[in-house]
Amino acid sequence: MTALFDGVMLSYDEPLADKLHARLQRILGMPVKRLHGVHGMRRAYRLAAEVVDHEQFLLADGDFVLATEFALPAVAPLADGVSMRVWRARTRSTA
Repeated sequence: MTALFDGVMLSYDEPLADKLHARLQRILGMPVKRLHGVHGMRRAYRLAAEVVDHEQFLLADGDFVLATEFALPAVAPLADGVSMRVWRARTRSTA
């Protein structure tokens, strides 16, 4: 089975970006492309769309910690006419 999505991580100067990129790849179970040091979010988003091989892709910011229970196989492709899906962030427990 081939992947339905590419994964892309945008990072700039986040101190944990390298570790979070490795974690993202491990949890998704696939290589995640990385754009680092791009000035301007609009430019970074445009470049992300240019480096992917699939029409749809998952985009993560450099300080994004993906939950270990995230199940990529359960993510359905976007329906026609839908351009984006956003998952809610949650705070980490400090307890």
